[in-house]
Amino acid sequence: MVATRDLDPRNQDETHFPGPDTTRRSTISLDCPALMENHRILAVGHTEARGGNLFIRHKRPNSQALVSCRGMGSIWVNNRWEDCPPGTVYISPANTTNAYFATAGKTWVFSWVIFIGRGPHPFSHTFDKDAAYTMQADPDLLSHATQGLYNEVNRNGDPILIERWIDLINAYAVRALTGNEIDNRLHDLWRNVERSLSRPWSYETMAQEANVSKEHLRRLCHRHYGQTPMDRLRALRMRYVAELLANTDYSSDHIAEEVGYADSIALSRAFQRSYGISPAKYRKKSRNY
Repeated sequence: MVATRDLDPRNQDETHFPGPDTTRRSTISLDCPALMENHRILAVGHTEARGGNLFIRHKRPNSQALVSCRGMGSIWVNNRWEDCPPGTVYISPANTTNAYFATAGKTWVFSWVIFIGRGPHPFSHTFDKDAAYTMQADPDLLSHATQGLYNEVNRNGDPILIERWIDLINAYAVRALTGNEIDNRLHDLWRNVERSLSRPWSYETMAQEANVSKEHLRRLCHRHYGQTPMDRLRALRMRYVAELLANTDYSSDHIAEEVGYADSIALSRAFQRSYGISPAKYRKKSRNY
C-alpha cells in the first residue's frame, strides 16, 4: 500500500500499515505495567517510517501525541493533509479521527505516546478537543527516553531504571503538551527531601518545607507527578535503596537507617511492594548485569 494525499481517511477503514522497511521500537503496558500504573500510558515508541507507512484511526478511546523528529510526514488536520516537519507535535484526542503516513521512498522519524482515555490530570486540557491538532516542541524531546525505556525493558529489565525512564517520558510529555515546568517550590522541596531521606518526613513537614498548605502540596504533586506526596517520598526512598544495594555492601539495617525505615524488615516489605523483588534478590541480580 502506497499512501498519497489523494486518499481521504474519512472514507477508509482503520489501517496500520508499517511498511516493509519501517523500524518500530515500542513498549506496551502489557509488557511494562508501570506505564499504566504510574501514568496511565498504554504504549510509547520510536518509529523510523519508510516505504509508505500509513496509520488511520477512527474514534478510538485513547489519546495519542506524536512528535516529529526528522524527515517529513503527512498528517490529517482540519480535514486535509498537512506537512509534519521536525518539532511538530500531532495531538489526537480520544474519539477523534487521525491519520498520518510517510511518503514512499523517504524516511520520517517520530516518537509517540498513547494515553488511556484523555490521559491523566496534567493533560486534561490537552486532550479535551474534538479534533486532532498540532503544536510545537523540541523534536528530540521524547526520542531518547522512549528508546532508553525500550532498551532497558528488552535487555537488562532493571525495574528501578525502567521506572526512571517512564518518569522521564511522562515529564517530557508534560513539558511538550502543556508547556508546564515543575513548580519551583516542588523542585526545592524534593531536592531537600532527597538530601535527607532518613528524616521522618510527613505530609505536614513536607508542606512546611515547601511553604504551602497540605492540600495545595497534594494538588501540586498530583498535577506534576500523578502521585501523592507520600507516594513520591516512598518512590525516592526506594530508588536510593536500589542504588545502595547495587553499588555498596551496606547491610540491610544500615540501608534502612539511611532512608528512614525502622529496620530491615520494614525496608524489605516496602521494597518488595514497590518492585516485586526482595532487596537481597535485587542486589544479586544487579551485580550480574
